[in-house]
Amino acid sequence: MNIKIMTVAAMAATMASTLTATVPQVGSVTMTQASGGRLVTITYTLADEPAVVTLEVQTNANTSAAADDPGWTSIGGAAVCNAKGDVWKRVEVGNRTITWRPDLSWPDHVIANGGARAKVTAWALDNTPDYMVVDISAGAQRETQRYYPSVDYLPGSTLGQVGAITNNAAYKTTKLVMRKIMAKDVEWVMGSIKETGRSSRENARNVTLTNNYYMGVFEVTQAQWALVVTNKATSANGGALAFFTADAAMRPMEQVCYNEIRTTANSTTANATYYWPAAPNPVSFLGLLRLKTGIDFDLPSEAQWEFAARAGYGENTWPDGYQMNLYWKAGNRPSDNWYDDHIPVMTRCQHTYPTVAPNNAVATTRAADGGTAIVGSYEPNDWGLYDTAGNVYEWVLDWYQADVAKYNGQVNINPSNPAKPIEGDASYRLMKGGDWKFDDTRGLRPASCSVDSGSARGMHIGFRVYCQAGLQ
Repeated sequence: MNIKIMTVAAMAATMASTLTATVPQVGSVTMTQASGGRLVTITYTLADEPAVVTLEVQTNANTSAAADDPGWTSIGGAAVCNAKGDVWKRVEVGNRTITWRPDLSWPDHVIANGGARAKVTAWALDNTPDYMVVDISAGAQRETQRYYPSVDYLPGSTLGQVGAITNNAAYKTTKLVMRKIMAKDVEWVMGSIKETGRSSRENARNVTLTNNYYMGVFEVTQAQWALVVTNKATSANGGALAFFTADAAMRPMEQVCYNEIRTTANSTTANATYYWPAAPNPVSFLGLLRLKTGIDFDLPSEAQWEFAARAGYGENTWPDGYQMNLYWKAGNRPSDNWYDDHIPVMTRCQHTYPTVAPNNAVATTRAADGGTAIVGSYEPNDWGLYDTAGNVYEWVLDWYQADVAKYNGQVNINPSNPAKPIEGDASYRLMKGGDWKFDDTRGLRPASCSVDSGSARGMHIGFRVYCQAGLQ
């Protein structure tokens, strides 16, 4: 393997937030490779404030180019994701060092003197990068999450691997991958334009959320559940039971009720002491996950879930009169037929389960009678979230109430009595996204929902996790 990087240029960048009084500053960046060696060493100074630090390496065939010359091109995240030291994490103020082995992740490249440079970026702690990866393995330690500026930077199962998020099994078993959703102060339309067969609950309303947040890229899987909740029974009357056991580890966890995710341990009976906005019960899944990671994970609210699932699209973005409000990706406007042509590559439902999933052929195990797919088997939405339609319904924080349009996206929980919705009495919790049992797409729309008691379980019910963006 030929690697040569010597006498390089270097640069620094800062990703600041308007909330940050003092902006972290990166300076004195150097990148060197010892003669005859493979290890590249990058040094920098971080001043003013702690920050999350990320790395990019750029090359330019024109070695005399100015520092801002557009000819400088990134070698890509997969090539540098194995960098170690003071990178991909919170870093304290001071002189810092990163090491990188290009021969392991970017082999057989020879770079002329001055033809490469390191770009070290400091992200303010209230403006952390787009992807957060959290270790939940048996040996995981608190507050050791890693941050990456884009999905291409996530390490694959082998170094230099492209498309790591779907081909690295760790992200579906021993780690949680979280995608930042830039929702703060964005006005958007929640719900739908009322049409035949739609509930008045979906009446369109303008919503503005107050915080950016992270959403799980995948639904929580059976392997991830087992790592967090090691003391759960696996019988139908004693705790969560995974029905689809073939290739089970990377399928979504199902037959989990709202109560045992947030308010109780091994019981279907809710403990109102731990209703939102209180923190989850320490012995619930979310309570144990918080203890394991040091991160305040929770369920998303209905509005947070819907905003993330829409990925910037929705029926009010389509220019013509027929507006189905299905989805998620530019150019994929659903047809007037409920059995939409795009759905077989987008989601797991009965309309699609005979189809081999594009990213994972194993996903069609049990295709004869439907069932869940391995998470991430189908295409993501434009914000990189998988299975926001179909596979399993996903619990959200809210109580069900027939008319919520006037609340403009507020979590439908009475702040003075969390055992009730904002108005009326509580009977049902909300679920979003539809499930594998749907044979058309009506129930898969982001505005749609289903309801059940907080103690309900089913082979079509699961969840994904949420947390606010930023570090303390």
